Amino acid sequence: MKRAVAGFLVLSMFVSACSGGTTDTATPEAPTTTTAAPTTTQAPTTTVTSTTTTAAPTTTQAPTTTVTSTTTTAATPTTQAPTTTAAPTTTATPTTTAPASDTTSGATTVPGIPDSVIAGCGWFESQQQAQEWFEANQDFGEGVDTNGDGTACGDGDLGGVENCGRKSQYFELVLSRFCSGLATSAPEPIAVAIVNGKAVTLTTYPLPTGQPVGLEMLTAPAESDEDLCRIPQLPGSHSVTPGVMSVGEGFTAFPVIFDNLQPDQNVRVATIPIDWDDHQGDPANLPAKHEHVQIFMDYYETASQGAVTFTPTFADRWYRLPESVSDYPQRAVSDFNPKLAQHGINAADDDLDFSQVDIVVFIFPVAAPIIAGVPPSPLEFATLQHFNMTGPADERWVSSDEGWVRNYMGGGMHWEHPLRPIWSYYVHESAHMFAMPDWYMKEANATLGSQQVIDVDYAIGPLNTWGVMSTQDGPSRTFVAWTRWLLGWLDDDQVDCYTIEQVQQHGSFDTELVALDIYEPGTKAIIIRTGEYSGFLIESRRPVFPDHDISNWEIVGRNPYGLIVYEIDATKPGAMGTLAAVTPDGHDLKYLWRMGRQQANQVDALFNVGNTATVQGIKIELLFTGDRDVVRISK
Repeated sequence: MKRAVAGFLVLSMFVSACSGGTTDTATPEAPTTTTAAPTTTQAPTTTVTSTTTTAAPTTTQAPTTTVTSTTTTAATPTTQAPTTTAAPTTTATPTTTAPASDTTSGATTVPGIPDSVIAGCGWFESQQQAQEWFEANQDFGEGVDTNGDGTACGDGDLGGVENCGRKSQYFELVLSRFCSGLATSAPEPIAVAIVNGKAVTLTTYPLPTGQPVGLEMLTAPAESDEDLCRIPQLPGSHSVTPGVMSVGEGFTAFPVIFDNLQPDQNVRVATIPIDWDDHQGDPANLPAKHEHVQIFMDYYETASQGAVTFTPTFADRWYRLPESVSDYPQRAVSDFNPKLAQHGINAADDDLDFSQVDIVVFIFPVAAPIIAGVPPSPLEFATLQHFNMTGPADERWVSSDEGWVRNYMGGGMHWEHPLRPIWSYYVHESAHMFAMPDWYMKEANATLGSQQVIDVDYAIGPLNTWGVMSTQDGPSRTFVAWTRWLLGWLDDDQVDCYTIEQVQQHGSFDTELVALDIYEPGTKAIIIRTGEYSGFLIESRRPVFPDHDISNWEIVGRNPYGLIVYEIDATKPGAMGTLAAVTPDGHDLKYLWRMGRQQANQVDALFNVGNTATVQGIKIELLFTGDRDVVRISK
């Protein structure tokens, strides 16, 4: 018998029709930024019961905003929907990516850098500081002396000193993380909170307005049937066999087989906060951690235009695991960790009916020192997740009293930073449960940790940092239009479809685009089919939730509103570079400072007014940015 759910608050959202589901096999994935230490922020106040709350973010880097919200006392907690969340209190962005030292361990060799852990060069302000720490911590110095020459973060060490690509303004070698020349400080974090039941940013970024004046719009050709722009995936680049790992990962093109979660169902989410005798959770932190789950759910409901809804069950206690935290190691920094998952399921099994749960979200205490990476380090831990088709013989299999638990996820201390909120990790991993692939490249994914040497042309992959499925903690956290098209979250009348032959025969024409994350009538994407398995797509961007952090591009002189363009090569399976960003003429790569393990080379892909590019003989130009973007397409 299950115990009464007094330990849980079940929050019912609007429910839509539910049908079967599908997903695919994915390899473990890791964020592509160097593991920085947790920056603990003040917990935002997420309530699921009563009180009227007025709160203001007290970040020293973002404008102070007062948010007043009202909730209604729930007579029956199992049916009350959350209608308020106080704004979070956000700490200032740290000036170093190093972790704060353990206050219980006494003084450290370098202030702010803990001793007796495996450090990396990204933690230090200078080579001299790294050397001072190294000389006192040589048994833990493999992360700063990667070439074994006895010098910490020197020339030739991973993340060590360099001449910054021969930039003339540097007259001495500096740590590679300072090779910007354009910005040497981190961007201000933009806090997101649930206000009046809706995820919003607490900093309003100015958006362009107005309509073009004196612009003679060139008439577009008659559109092709939208089915023509449901580009097929190359047969054999993805296969699904029940109980067998898939070839490829996710569906990169059409048709998409949904055999896990459906893109138009009500998804039942349950949180399981877990802790240990030697690393206990604070009940006061649960509301803040649950708010990130609420933000993730609102993201999906908004991006899907209401097709997906959620019914969450938020635990109001921590569940104690039977062993020490050090007894749950994982080799990859993002892995399945079935032992931890199974023990978490066991701990909550008396309270939850898992036949009524579609996704389990494991929640960890702040700075949970779960060991991961190569070499092993408690500071490398990133994530654990599972969403694959497996059978009981698979080592990743976890089950409850009610049977198999297919979908779970949990993010650790990597996500305890205001610039990489854990809700974006939840968004990314849940998309795999909806059969979506990674748009990064496996070769560019630091699966085993920050000490991995990665040598690829583009950080993360050719789509780079322009969507949440290519990087979970980059400046863009939206679903690109191609992902939304695959999920059926763009209607046919929101996509303009043409063949390359149409464009060549018709000549120049203009089209207005509505930004992806502004939900107004109009065209959201232009797809031009260029081959049997190929095409390119044009979409409009604005710095609004969840894409608000593209405002970071102002650091390198770009207006954070305009177009992006990317090519589609459906002969490539997931995590193999299916989508490739097209840079405007004269743009290439920029160092966009963000923190931690984010790789330096980011593709400068945003089209501002006047920018042009040519794709397979077709010229693209942004003519105007205002309430809409006006794009000209010509041969």
